[in-house]
Amino acid sequence: MRFETEREPESESLKKKIDAKVLKNNLTGIRELGQKLKAVWRVIFRKRYGNLLGLLEVEVQKFVITTLVQYYDPLLRCFTFQNF
Repeated sequence: MRFETEREPESESLKKKIDAKVLKNNLTGIRELGQKLKAVWRVIFRKRYGNLLGLLEVEVQKFVITTLVQYYDPLLRCFTFQNF
């Protein structure tokens, strides 16, 4: 038994590329303020805001963000990967 699916013409199935500019902010000032927090205040800050200070230490790769933007669906609020 053989099943065939209808395929859209290549021009319709290709998604238009989204131009996205990724800016890398200078966060050294905020990082320094986070490091100056005393242990007690750091615990209180973590209880209120979660691991926000830990996110300041994550290295962001521009090309990864630019690539992921191509697959983000704002209506669904998630990433959608066609034909996968």
